[in-house]
Amino acid sequence: MAANDAQSQRRAGSLMSGLDVIEVLGEEPDGLSLTELARATGVDKGNLHRLLRSLIKRGYIARDEQTKVYSLTPAIVSLAGNLIRNMDVVNLARPLMQELMETSGETVHLAYRTKSGGVYLAQERQPNRVTVETEIGARPIIHCTATGKALYCLADDDELDRVVDPGFTAYTDRTVRSLEEFKTHLQQVIDRGWAEDDQEFTNGVRCVAAPVFDIHGRVVASIGISGPASRISPTRADEVGRLVRETCKRLTISLGGSPSFYDRAERTYPAIV
Repeated sequence: MAANDAQSQRRAGSLMSGLDVIEVLGEEPDGLSLTELARATGVDKGNLHRLLRSLIKRGYIARDEQTKVYSLTPAIVSLAGNLIRNMDVVNLARPLMQELMETSGETVHLAYRTKSGGVYLAQERQPNRVTVETEIGARPIIHCTATGKALYCLADDDELDRVVDPGFTAYTDRTVRSLEEFKTHLQQVIDRGWAEDDQEFTNGVRCVAAPVFDIHGRVVASIGISGPASRISPTRADEVGRLVRETCKRLTISLGGSPSFYDRAERTYPAIV
């Protein structure tokens, strides 16, 4: 037990030292030598050299072979950019989600697409009403949630292989059980502009969701509605699906994206007036 504690402490110390290195280099755009870094961080040169090798391997720091100077790479900017983009999506989505919640009377959630699936970032729910809550930070199961279908409606086979449960685990007797069946569901998202989870993940719960596109035409997020199946009947799911689609269209336009995906779907499944 003591050995494990000591190992944990060493790892924590290495992490803190690594963060110190990144913060120091962040304030020195021209970079620093090993000696200068050791002086600024208080880490001895031997440990510092090992830390730098790890950070170089991960792509966060580069070393100029001529000057022997270490500096940050654009990978750090990329991490910050991902955070900023997430915040932009949430900030722009909030008022639209609140409006959708008031119109539908149901819980509204926002999920962001990642390389490994998706993650729920925000939720709006009606107070004093039985609703279906989504845990912020949780990851949707791609093959049996409307959120997952919306996030990956345009994914290629390689992407699906990466994020979809290969065993297609059954959560209810309605859960999709094969890739072929799942692709049929994805085509439905493309055809009508929204996805549906008809009690596929949780018995008694029905959900709809639609994708959100960025300026490059990529699906970056989805907005969905969840509620008791007794309240969101199949007919009402169709109505709410169109509302969600319109909300996502508005968010896509706010992000600088093209509404062509929704316009095409609306020609087949027009909005209900």
